[in-house]
Amino acid sequence: MVKNIALGEQLNFLITQHGINEAAILAQAVSKGVHLLYQEAITEAYLLGTISRKQALKTLGTDILEEIDYQRDALKHDVEWGLSSEYLA
Repeated sequence: MVKNIALGEQLNFLITQHGINEAAILAQAVSKGVHLLYQEAITEAYLLGTISRKQALKTLGTDILEEIDYQRDALKHDVEWGLSSEYLA
């Protein structure tokens, strides 16, 4: 993530770099932002069980869904390990 650079400065750079107007840059930004928010909402719904794996797979794709499953399972394993009595002091 870009840090400590004003939004206006970033926007001006993009306009200059890509040679397109501000409205086009902002339209792309909104589109990408909505896409990212939608992907995050699908991920959350899947993890909470409000949508099926099949539905999540259709939107997120195999690679992303496998990564989500891996991270969820690793976290679950770590929590179980941390709570197990044989490791408590």
